[in-house]
Amino acid sequence: MRKKTNLLITLALAVLCIGLLGMWMILRQRGSQQNIAEIVYQGELIRTIDLSSIKDTETFTVGEPGAQNTIQISPDGIGVIEADCRDQICVKQGIRSHGPEPIVCLPHKLSIRFKDSADSSNGSEGTGDENALDAVTGR
Repeated sequence: MRKKTNLLITLALAVLCIGLLGMWMILRQRGSQQNIAEIVYQGELIRTIDLSSIKDTETFTVGEPGAQNTIQISPDGIGVIEADCRDQICVKQGIRSHGPEPIVCLPHKLSIRFKDSADSSNGSEGTGDENALDAVTGR
């Protein structure tokens, strides 16, 4: 009888933890209105895009031959659709319109960061509040 009770309590706690984790992941994605994308290549901001104002699809290439990424901007979002790096992680991240994690191509030193329009309007680099909790690293 005691074994059965312990098993039920353990099972209930596991279901509760999985449910809370699922809710946290869903709310984390919906929690912000990130409509600004910043394209950073080799440490320099090369372009800032207001994703909410995009009406047509645009494609352009960043980099030099042998180290190029083709970026697509559309009403659906932004993403790397072609790259000549070996791992293709940047391409596999797909077209996105928001997210706490940036789209990154480490071999070519390219990143696409998502920000709130309020963060980019204050003119400072970063998130605007340097003491805020980072959603990716937790620091």
